Amino acid sequence: MSDRALVEEQYRSAENLRARIALHERFSTCSVPFPRWVFDGYDFGDDADVLEVGCGDGIMWRENLDRLPDGWRLTLTDLSPAMVEETRAALGERAQYAVADVEALPFAEGSFDAAIANHMLFHVDDRSRALGELARVLRAGGVFRATTIGHGHLRELRELAPPRHELWQKTRERFTAETAADELAPFFVDVELEPFRDALEVTEVDPLLAFVRSRGDVSEEQLAVVADAARTEIATRGSFHVTKETFRVRARKA
Repeated sequence: MSDRALVEEQYRSAENLRARIALHERFSTCSVPFPRWVFDGYDFGDDADVLEVGCGDGIMWRENLDRLPDGWRLTLTDLSPAMVEETRAALGERAQYAVADVEALPFAEGSFDAAIANHMLFHVDDRSRALGELARVLRAGGVFRATTIGHGHLRELRELAPPRHELWQKTRERFTAETAADELAPFFVDVELEPFRDALEVTEVDPLLAFVRSRGDVSEEQLAVVADAARTEIATRGSFHVTKETFRVRARKA
């Protein structure tokens, strides 16, 4: 299966995404929910045309509807039709929606004041083309916001159940905190990264296994290894620790 085909399979429905989100929501050590922290970085002013690529099931907007300025005109896109429909069902007429590929955005040059790409650029094959497209549809001075991970993110789970598919291996070689500044430099200025101080302390095995299983390339033998390790650590120290390295990325089109 190709990288793109696996991504499309992963996000054919919201089930896999929700399994991942659920683990973070239940066992995060940070008192501030991740969607609220991410939204804190959306300093677009009171009036703005805002594009999101890879909107998923719209969780960032659903969790921040109470803070959404009336003057923001949202255009929410995803490669997956199912994800777009999930977001449409949640937000209704509050946004415009489109199935769109970030490598070939169907929008005119200079259409937006802000562009958002959360936890999705590491799935993009031609990232230079994608970043060029995001810069193209931004107006001069427009802002770019993204989230990404560092190389140590979820390392305990990757050590217990190493990815078998090349896509997940490449994820750590693609758009990460270690590479973001250099990759953005040809297209944006004032690049900044800010870490989200968090970890997982998991006290139940089943949600952890659902999270690992959602990756789609995990064998039953690997799941058994994860389960044994988690049960042992929960029994001895009260929880199974999972490292998180997540970052908020800020940049601007010159």
